[in-house]
Amino acid sequence: MKLPEGVQLRCWMEEDFPVMQRLSALERWTTPQRRPEETLVAWRNSWPALVVTQGKDVIGFVRGMTDGEVTTYIADLLVEREHRGKGLGHLMVDACHKLYPHTRLDLISTEGANAFYKAHGFHPVGEGLRKSYR
Repeated sequence: MKLPEGVQLRCWMEEDFPVMQRLSALERWTTPQRRPEETLVAWRNSWPALVVTQGKDVIGFVRGMTDGEVTTYIADLLVEREHRGKGLGHLMVDACHKLYPHTRLDLISTEGANAFYKAHGFHPVGEGLRKSYR
């Protein structure tokens, strides 16, 4: 996939985190603000963990986890609203899969993002459930 001019995909760095918190807040994802230390540990312990930049600005990110053989789980995927529809989300999903091409990709999607994932070959496999401890 050809990247738009000035756009790069790279590994995340801790100095990206404040922008990732801001982008998350815009989507009402509360964990990075409410539990920043735990969220940083989660990013440190996750792979793939990538950001999309335009110039020096982080405009999207993806965080996953994998066993390397069967499943790669995409935990977080976000593209800044003004940059959506340019293929950046697909780029990040594709990058995760290319790192582990023999694994399946699993994720839990919000209703608003289902169309994006279905357009990129994902299909429903059941209902997602969550139990929070805090």
